[in-house]
Amino acid sequence: MRMQDLVELATSEPPPLRYGAEEILASGQRVQRRRRLGWAAAGASAVAVLGVVAAAVAVPALNAKPGPAPGVEVAQQPVSATAEPFTFTFGGYRVGKLRVEKPIDVSTAYQLASVYADGLTTNDKPVDPNEPAAGGPKLYAYLTVYRAGAYDPSKLAGAQQVTVGGRPGLEVNDQEHGWAARRTLAWQYATDAWAVIRASSDDAAFPSAKDLRDLAAGLPGVTPTPAKVPVKLSYVPAGYQLVEVAMHAMPGLNGIAVAREGDYAGLRYSNPALPTTGLTEPFGGEDGDDPPGSFQIFVVPAANSNQQASPGLSCGAGFCNRWDNGVNLQVSSGGRLTDTEMKKVLEGITLGNVQDAGTWTAVTP
Repeated sequence: MRMQDLVELATSEPPPLRYGAEEILASGQRVQRRRRLGWAAAGASAVAVLGVVAAAVAVPALNAKPGPAPGVEVAQQPVSATAEPFTFTFGGYRVGKLRVEKPIDVSTAYQLASVYADGLTTNDKPVDPNEPAAGGPKLYAYLTVYRAGAYDPSKLAGAQQVTVGGRPGLEVNDQEHGWAARRTLAWQYATDAWAVIRASSDDAAFPSAKDLRDLAAGLPGVTPTPAKVPVKLSYVPAGYQLVEVAMHAMPGLNGIAVAREGDYAGLRYSNPALPTTGLTEPFGGEDGDDPPGSFQIFVVPAANSNQQASPGLSCGAGFCNRWDNGVNLQVSSGGRLTDTEMKKVLEGITLGNVQDAGTWTAVTP
């Protein structure tokens, strides 16, 4: 899609998105444009996706832990590669100037977490359009921890073999989409189980390949904790299965692109279920596309939505909304479900206390 097409998409639906054409053009990075376009592409809604699930998802309280100093061995709980789907198995941590946040997305095949760096700006939170844009170099980076057998390292083109914490790894360094440096590091953190850090930076020297290897070596395991969501669902269309859940975010890399937006939850359902082997990237890919056969549910603050609040249920082209005490619930299917089906999903949602994650419902396979 051309830049002009992206700008037209981001500005074509009333009311306007909070991220305008100037922001999109200023970034100059295709990956970060997803931050401004994700909701428009998912039914012109700036709300988080909240999918229909037999069980719901909440955010486990994983405290950030420091990573090991270079050259220092630190005993820690290994990351489980075989825990139940929709279960978080690693925590947030820091190594040097790089910081991995606790994971916010978990699927049948992987978990996702944002990666930040001291001195680099990550555009994943709302900004006041009247304030000057943040200066300095920018970073878009995330960590994907795949379940055993889910990732296929043989498909990582142009990779060089490296070692990460004594385990085999693969590394790709390139320049794409206007970034000064794009680095991909994949490593085997457990038997037949791989994790991947993807970092795109305006600073060609930071984070370096060594920085990413040091960060990877510090990955800490935690006691497996099920994801939770502030909703319960009584209806899911026949044949659809829950494949991904996000806590305080949208599912997939759209959620990573707006990780600090302040959303409540998102769920992705698919018919048939999405593959859990042979993967090279999260569902929907870097551009945040809707996988074929899928629909999503967003649960977000009304203030995060670019839809006009209205009583009852309302539908647009491929999506339907429900408003409940300052919360926007949306089902977005891109035309895969009829309005009747989407309304039935919304009518079957029981909304809990979005402000108290301790009361949310655990998601189970």
